[in-house]
Amino acid sequence: MLTRQRRPLSAEPFGNISGELQTVRLIRTTIHCTKAIRALWPDPLARQWLQQYPDVFDTDDLRLTVNQPKNHFCEWFAAIHLFHREGAHCLVEKYVFQNHPAKVARMAALLSKRERETLDAIRADYAVQPPDLFVFVPKTRRYWFAEVKGPGDRLSTKQVRSHDAIAKALGVPVEIIEVKI
Repeated sequence: MLTRQRRPLSAEPFGNISGELQTVRLIRTTIHCTKAIRALWPDPLARQWLQQYPDVFDTDDLRLTVNQPKNHFCEWFAAIHLFHREGAHCLVEKYVFQNHPAKVARMAALLSKRERETLDAIRADYAVQPPDLFVFVPKTRRYWFAEVKGPGDRLSTKQVRSHDAIAKALGVPVEIIEVKI
């Protein structure tokens, strides 16, 4: 179901939370999905994936999907890819908006107040939403962001600039995941 291609875009040294120097790679990943799988979206696939991946999706994700049935497939598909590739969990979209309290609370538990304030400032400065996925590996301090692009979808200039600002300010990558169908 999932195939991938990873290409590093650049590497820069950044400090991590403990002040150690580390290299952050901005990565472009391509994953492939069959038309047959895409045709199952959102019903029955969204409910099936919610059951199969309870640590990746929640009922709010399903609600958003049911209310916007043409959207969210690529983000969910990418989140599953990251789960299998890294053992990572994701907060799918809307994780900084107060009308999604469970996601906001999860972010508060995973990021320091300074990190959340930095992300909010970048969001305001560039007038864009944060990347589609907040990705984290449970029981570690490892996290990053992922921007997901489906067929015909492209990064805007604002997104490119805000992603660069996130990588520099937080010292974590923003992975660009292209879903090809």
